[in-house]
Amino acid sequence: MNINLNDDEIMGNEKTFLKRRSNGMMLSDNDIEVLKNNGINYLDYHNLSELLFKITEVLEENDNELLEEISIKLGEYNYYNYTNK
Repeated sequence: MNINLNDDEIMGNEKTFLKRRSNGMMLSDNDIEVLKNNGINYLDYHNLSELLFKITEVLEENDNELLEEISIKLGEYNYYNYTNK
């Protein structure tokens, strides 16, 4: 199987990979960009629950599809990784 990717496809995929950030949160470069575009600095929060609370506050004021998608993704990640089941 031969997979041919151009540089744009590789960079696009790299921007969606989750990376552990300096505050311990797992966020992609795209997540950070969308947060920044909505006035949210992820470094101001100590955990995903705090960040999700802030995202919810912003979404109540402004309808933003990309931010909504991040909220859902981070909410699921938070649930499956940090909730005792």
